[in-house]
Amino acid sequence: MAPEMSTTWRGHMPFEFDKKLHTEPGPEVKIFEDYLKAQGLKLTSARRDLLNLIFADHSHFTADELYDRCRKGKLRVSKATLYRTLTILLDCKLLASHDFGEDAKYYEHVFGHRHHDHMYCLACRRVIEFRSESIEALQDEAAQEAGFHSTRHSLTIFGVCSACAGTEKGRNFLHDTVKGSS
Repeated sequence: MAPEMSTTWRGHMPFEFDKKLHTEPGPEVKIFEDYLKAQGLKLTSARRDLLNLIFADHSHFTADELYDRCRKGKLRVSKATLYRTLTILLDCKLLASHDFGEDAKYYEHVFGHRHHDHMYCLACRRVIEFRSESIEALQDEAAQEAGFHSTRHSLTIFGVCSACAGTEKGRNFLHDTVKGSS
């Protein structure tokens, strides 16, 4: 069975934030609000705006990219509030973070989404999401054989996407990889 795939491009997702279009609270708002309340915190307008902005887009993003989106959307959010809110969203499991070997973490909202893995293009920084039942079964089998009780996993395949394989930058990454393995 072929893996399911979707793609997002770092920094290339057109996005317009319109507060009038994003007024209906989804279940993520209730989860976030309940979590904040349990921690003795409030759902401020800045936190709500960040939550709406994050859940209106399905791309992988860095904190700096999110901050740029806020500024373009004329949302008044400090970097401190943004980082604190990202941490809270991670703590209440509405967001996941990924380290793709860059100088920044990448985030994606995971609430309401099936588990998936990633392929990361070293040339263009494209993130390709995929799900493969055979890989999932193999991981479960390996854990079972080792007597290991897994609770979660993360798989990222690093390489060069088909769009970059023919470019000079892509060929350089592929050449360096082959050269380094010999």
